[in-house]
Amino acid sequence: YLGVHPLIGKRVAIKVLRDSEPDAFARFVAEARVVNEIGNSNIVDVFAFGTAPDRRPFLVMEWLQGESLRARLLRGKIDVETACAIARQLVRALGAAHGNRVVHRDLKPDNVFLVEGEVLIVKLLDFGMAKLLKNDQMTQTASGVFVGTPMYASPEQARGLAIDHRADIYTLGGVLFEMLTGRPPFASKSAFEVISMHLTQPAPRPSS
Repeated sequence: YLGVHPLIGKRVAIKVLRDSEPDAFARFVAEARVVNEIGNSNIVDVFAFGTAPDRRPFLVMEWLQGESLRARLLRGKIDVETACAIARQLVRALGAAHGNRVVHRDLKPDNVFLVEGEVLIVKLLDFGMAKLLKNDQMTQTASGVFVGTPMYASPEQARGLAIDHRADIYTLGGVLFEMLTGRPPFASKSAFEVISMHLTQPAPRPSS
């Protein structure tokens, strides 16, 4: 939701949790904590956390104007210069996260926001799936359970194995591939088949 501060008029984005499951609530709280711990200009800022009168928790985040990378890709592939500019800022965001021993685990065009303006600013969104490597407090999934988006998952992630920062690097490669070619490295109507492709097939050449 778009919100406005009642005193100073500052516009903010309010993310409200719909799922009432305890694990979902824990992930929501962890997202607020981890984003503030990283503190990087290419990661969406979280200002506050609270609970609504109906007991649903919410995050108060910076309000961004622009579009997601997914929306931009629906209009076709991106020129090399712009794709590299986006990738460089994603590298900075992931570098800051990995420096704090945090793995995003769900990097995809839907979670990348392009802020409109004279200078391209990229914001990485949604750390709700993130894994905190320095302890297990943010690991909300059991061993052997797939977490992430099949179209962009690393092989070890697809197997449900333990992952580290290299899973994000693999996924970033897939996003860069899609920016330059207009399609992800592997695509199928079946999520299972896409996962199988990540596990068994070499990545296609962008020129193909």
